[in-house]
Amino acid sequence: MSYPSAPRRTHQIDVVDQVGRAYRAVFDRLQLVVEMALLPFLIVLATVLIALLMPGGAFGGVLAGLIHAIGFLFFGAVFIVRWHRFVLLGETVSDGLIPPGWKEFVIAGVKLGAIVLVGWIALVLIAALPPQLLTIPLSGIGAVALALMALRVSLIFPAAAIGRPIGLQTAWEWVEGNFWRLFVCSFASYFPFVIVQMLISALSRMFPSLLAIAFEALRLAVAFIGAAVIAALLSHLYRDIGAAHEAG
Repeated sequence: MSYPSAPRRTHQIDVVDQVGRAYRAVFDRLQLVVEMALLPFLIVLATVLIALLMPGGAFGGVLAGLIHAIGFLFFGAVFIVRWHRFVLLGETVSDGLIPPGWKEFVIAGVKLGAIVLVGWIALVLIAALPPQLLTIPLSGIGAVALALMALRVSLIFPAAAIGRPIGLQTAWEWVEGNFWRLFVCSFASYFPFVIVQMLISALSRMFPSLLAIAFEALRLAVAFIGAAVIAALLSHLYRDIGAAHEAG
């Protein structure tokens, strides 16, 4: 007589608990967050100021965006890696600016970013094809699907930050049965910071341009805090889901 195999154990994400833990992890240790973020924040802010000083026009706009993206990718990652390592390893201090795990984290980000970029280029090309009444909505749907795909494999980041990188397929499988819970957790963890950044941007347009730097610094600070909440969320999920899979 044959018996069906036991179902694979799946860790069920508790949305309310995970979101609350992520916010508490940051706001209960806000001084530590500031200490870890200060130097990366100043470096990223410097790249923002350089971008603001770039000449206008299409080329200047593209170059400014590229400078800002590179600054946030490489130096914003320093803070995010530090924070992942604190949440998962209890590590509060690292020698030098670049912490252990930074290289693996950036490599993971570049790999996923390259996939998303190729997907976006393909969607733009599809949207340009006739009949655009059909191809533009399809491209929009594809863009949403691409963003959701990137979110589903986001557990590659805490794993890489602690020097234990996992593949995209592994991260994808770990979230099986939990994706929409992950989506709700991520939305609740970061969307409030998006709203605050939008309000800051709206306020900046009501004041003289000389205050643009101050508003940009405030907006960037909010982005860093939001990134810390998301990083705490992913760290907790990585620990809980990874432990459940290892136990299974």
